[in-house]
Amino acid sequence: MQNGERSILIVVPRTGQDACRSLSHTFADDSAVEVIVDRRFKDRRAADGAYRPERRRSDRRLRLDGDAELKVDRWIAVPRATAKIDFDDPDSKAILFLCCSQHIVPCQRCQNTYRLGWISRSEPGVFPCPLCGSDLTPVVAAHAQVCSYWVNRGSMKKPLSRVGASEPPAQAARG
Repeated sequence: MQNGERSILIVVPRTGQDACRSLSHTFADDSAVEVIVDRRFKDRRAADGAYRPERRRSDRRLRLDGDAELKVDRWIAVPRATAKIDFDDPDSKAILFLCCSQHIVPCQRCQNTYRLGWISRSEPGVFPCPLCGSDLTPVVAAHAQVCSYWVNRGSMKKPLSRVGASEPPAQAARG
């Protein structure tokens, strides 16, 4: 994923206009999260010009796993993580704690949103939901892949420490 791409897609049922407004407001500052209303069955995009025969034999947007949630007026969160992130790495922990603690992630199971700083990490590499305990790691990984604090992290050069050739290291540190 590259900077500017959407990391999480939240699909709200057609009857959930209030939830759509609330989630859109919650994620207004996060350009990597997109909140949309489910339009698979009615509001198709209008094609310009003449209609062509349907290319597909079935609806490609039909997702059985999300349909059950949408039918009972619950939104679904679809993380788009493309790579594994080592959240046990000390640098990763520092970035999450210092830079991303105020960033928001959704929990589909309990239908709430949480700041990353609110999620306690009892097990290494796992991010449990504070309310229902479901694993939020895929959503956190999707966030990390597009967060400005994580992008280009691997390409940053570490500063070289300079120690004078004639001085022992202890004297160089004291000045």
